[in-house]
Amino acid sequence: MINWFNSGADMQALYYTEFGAADCMQLGDLPLPVVGKGEVLVKVTAAGLNPIDVKTRAGKGFVAAGLGERESFCFVPGYDLAGTVETANEAFAVGSPVIGMVNFPLTKAGRGAGACAEYCAAVAADLVAAPKRVELALAAALPLAGLTAWQGLFQHGALQTGQRLLVLAGAGGVGHLAVQLGRSAGAEVGATASASNQDFLHSLGAQVCLDYSRPDALAAAGPWDLILDLMGGEVGRQALDWLAADGLMLTVPTLTAAELVAAGAAEGKRVQGYTVQPNKDQLIQLVELVDQGALNLHISHRLPMAQGPEAHRLLETGHMKGKVILENQSVS
Repeated sequence: MINWFNSGADMQALYYTEFGAADCMQLGDLPLPVVGKGEVLVKVTAAGLNPIDVKTRAGKGFVAAGLGERESFCFVPGYDLAGTVETANEAFAVGSPVIGMVNFPLTKAGRGAGACAEYCAAVAADLVAAPKRVELALAAALPLAGLTAWQGLFQHGALQTGQRLLVLAGAGGVGHLAVQLGRSAGAEVGATASASNQDFLHSLGAQVCLDYSRPDALAAAGPWDLILDLMGGEVGRQALDWLAADGLMLTVPTLTAAELVAAGAAEGKRVQGYTVQPNKDQLIQLVELVDQGALNLHISHRLPMAQGPEAHRLLETGHMKGKVILENQSVS
């Protein structure tokens, strides 16, 4: 085994040194990450992309604010990874296939994310054994989106059997998992999406499929006990009208969370913002659901790492169905 810590070896990584449009990212050589205490080196098979990756690259949100406080930075995006362990520890043997939401949001050492590279140093406690039922690369779609959905529905929302759940943007990366988890919990699930994605919502198990361009239909379908808002802004504000008097709206987009919490308070309705956190036990449960065939991952695009800018542009359209992953072509 190569001594990655002292060899001076480089790896290919997608990175940027300033905020901007998707083309500010480049694929090039960077030094292999140094593995710290409690970490393992992972050979990355694929990285899953999320809206936070696009937002941070554009200089928006709390991660970008942290990066912007530095005199300079070189940031490798990607919080979701699937790969194989290169350095053994008490939790994983070399070669173990793993997935995880890694280095979120920024480590004390200054490193953050890092999955969009050939290798990534990750805290071993944030990794779990990869699902066996799906190809390893596809499993990169699960960690952040799955945990966001799980924590919203069950940790913060305390979703119960028989309650009515509405997922705003039900066809997206988090949304398509939240719809499935809500149904498995015995909730009556509604979801919004464009007209072209209505059949997809039905295939996920949504009982009430709503075109977000039809406010009359949206209003008629309420009220809802729990609304998972994955869009924020004016859409989230409008959704307050469909929330039951004693219901709860959970909003994920951080840029408009405070605004929506205040709007809810003005109307006497509960609105809460939350940010996903790594959670090994919850991720293990999500993997088990995938292996049982109870949770399906939809991948809309799987692209090589060199097409990172194109992948970001796809996410920026706001109309993705499921997830986008970037793969290392050198990894079989």
